[in-house]
Amino acid sequence: MFKKISLFFAAFLVCSCSLWQRTPFYRPSYRYLPDQKSMDIVETTDYSQVDLGGEGSFRVAMLLPLSGADEAMGKSLKNAAMMAIGDINNNNLVVQFYDTKGTGSGARIALENALNADSELILGPLRSDEVAAVSAEARSKDVPVISFSTSPSVLQEGIYSIGLLQDNQVSRIVKYAADNGRSKMAAVFPNNQNGANMYRSLVKAAQKQGVSVVKVGFYEPNSMEFTSLVTQMKSGGVDFDALLIPETGNRLKAISSMFSYYDVSAPDVLFMGTSVWDSSSLNKETELYGAVYPVMSLKNQAKFAQKYNDLFGERPSGLSIFAYDAVALASMLARQGGNLYEQIERPEGYNGMSGAFRIFANGLNEHGLDVVKVSAGGKYVAEYAPQQFYGYPTAYESDNNGTYVMMPRIVGNAPAGL
Repeated sequence: MFKKISLFFAAFLVCSCSLWQRTPFYRPSYRYLPDQKSMDIVETTDYSQVDLGGEGSFRVAMLLPLSGADEAMGKSLKNAAMMAIGDINNNNLVVQFYDTKGTGSGARIALENALNADSELILGPLRSDEVAAVSAEARSKDVPVISFSTSPSVLQEGIYSIGLLQDNQVSRIVKYAADNGRSKMAAVFPNNQNGANMYRSLVKAAQKQGVSVVKVGFYEPNSMEFTSLVTQMKSGGVDFDALLIPETGNRLKAISSMFSYYDVSAPDVLFMGTSVWDSSSLNKETELYGAVYPVMSLKNQAKFAQKYNDLFGERPSGLSIFAYDAVALASMLARQGGNLYEQIERPEGYNGMSGAFRIFANGLNEHGLDVVKVSAGGKYVAEYAPQQFYGYPTAYESDNNGTYVMMPRIVGNAPAGL
């Protein structure tokens, strides 16, 4: 099994102020192969195989797509969870894996198995339809769910997410822009539900920072032609000094190039993105030099990826780090005792492999994020992620705090119901 290491999780469990990177980096003397089955995977209603642990054990069920279309993602999440289990070495923690097969019906069966095995906490599932499929039953049995879904529509009291939410990303980048003197925001979004969610996040974040959203444009999600959109955004003059473009790949490059063609460019306008920018090579896109976007701590991601590669001989999926932290959080809950919901929602949050994070009563969360800047030499950190949180959780605050909000001018066809 894994070698014991305690320094990191002593910090994780006892003090939310100590980040994991301050402790020695774990390098095993052997490779743990992903196909080794050191824990049962329960896929049927036969519970005779389930290790329920001894009296006083804290039983956790991890619902993952270990077969089906999302099998590769599920196995990467499981690997990260196994890595955390080995690092923690908590004898009172029992983690059992259940295959959702990547479907809502599979998730319901997996949850049934987990509840019949007396699980006290559910980690997962992955997709929003899977979360929706298990929510009612989990809540009726008073068992918290900490999922990996980033869809706010399925989150509610007792049904949480530990994944990186768009609302968190928009809030972070708007705060950075406001702190650096930008006061008039604009944005372009796809004409779909995701675009509508991003629009609401932007308005809320701008209001919190005391800045304005003056103009928002919407485009068809599959479009690659943005001349009309950009000319409408520029109509009446460039009355904004920051522009959010939450796109990636060729579509991001096409939009930013069109704005640049019409003389909407740095340094007069700060181009901003979300974490999806990190999947695109931007160091040759001159119109994006000086642009910024938020990401999980680059330092933490690099250390986690190296550690994962040392164990499994491959790079982890982008979500795997959250599986590690979910198990770490479960271990803390096992040691802490008391009301599970109150412990999960602790306002000061926690410090895990991914950095500082906290989970709110409405299911949403907040992660500490780096702000990365694009340059010819590649990306670099313009502002590091906070190492801990202070004050009242922002997710509890009302969207308008009782003040009047002037809504931005909307260009293009906005999503229905916006």
